[in-house]
Amino acid sequence: MFTFKKLRQAYDNAKVIPFNDASRFVIMSDMHRGDNSFSDEFAPNQNIFLHAANHYYENGFELIENGDGDELWEHSKFEYIYYAHQDVFSVYQKFHEKGRLHIIYGNHNIQLKYPQIVRRTFDKAHDPYTDQWVEFMPGIEVHESVRLRYEDFGKDIFIVHGHQGDAMNDTFWRFAHFMMRFVWKYLHIIGFRNPASPAKSIIKRHKIERQYRRWIERNDQFMVVGHTHRPKFSQPNELPYFNAGSAVRPRVITAIEIVGGTISLVEWRIWPNPKGLLQVDRRVLDGPIAVSKYMYTQR
Repeated sequence: MFTFKKLRQAYDNAKVIPFNDASRFVIMSDMHRGDNSFSDEFAPNQNIFLHAANHYYENGFELIENGDGDELWEHSKFEYIYYAHQDVFSVYQKFHEKGRLHIIYGNHNIQLKYPQIVRRTFDKAHDPYTDQWVEFMPGIEVHESVRLRYEDFGKDIFIVHGHQGDAMNDTFWRFAHFMMRFVWKYLHIIGFRNPASPAKSIIKRHKIERQYRRWIERNDQFMVVGHTHRPKFSQPNELPYFNAGSAVRPRVITAIEIVGGTISLVEWRIWPNPKGLLQVDRRVLDGPIAVSKYMYTQR
């Protein structure tokens, strides 16, 4: 199958990062940062994300952005996104300076598979206050996928966005890019759903999930994806298919945490405290479960 071929290519070309029980990773997907206009689905959750990102930085996590971080299909220039979310990018700079930021491209920022576009996007940024170009995240690399190699077992956690093999969002991404920028960007503001998006189509979402589950079963591979926006956490007696969800649900951001050799699905949400004051809080949705319980089933 075409999807299987694309996933095998992504697996073979993945950046390999060793980890052990002392490591801390957070996997976040599908931020879709825009320009703070009505079409920017990330903007309402910016403060939630900023609070979560600061928490992960202060607590020694490595951040893996698993695709569609920036909405480059809708916006012709990254500087519009940078202006809108400069506070978020200031935290990203700190992760990058410590060598703790790993960016994976998705379909909505697939242009970042070209190194020259990565350099043009991230080496320097235009500071709106000084009206000068300043160093942003020079030298950062963007990958199609990452493999976390568990040193105690020699097995991998394969992390990939999940658009691989999705024809409209992979092979024909240039057409989908055109439609998003000039058609769906405006239509979804007034309530229309993009039929090419698995996040908006239940049928398409289920089709992608079935294909990926078959690939996991055939390859006996632990896998974390995004793309569909639907969080998923499997139990040790199930196929090891995980989805980090997204940052664009109303007032909710989900993430996958790998800490102390365990894996958890968490959410960050705005909750009222007992006094009725709104605050951002973290809640564990599932886990923690030892990663080794999934590794024992891998060949």
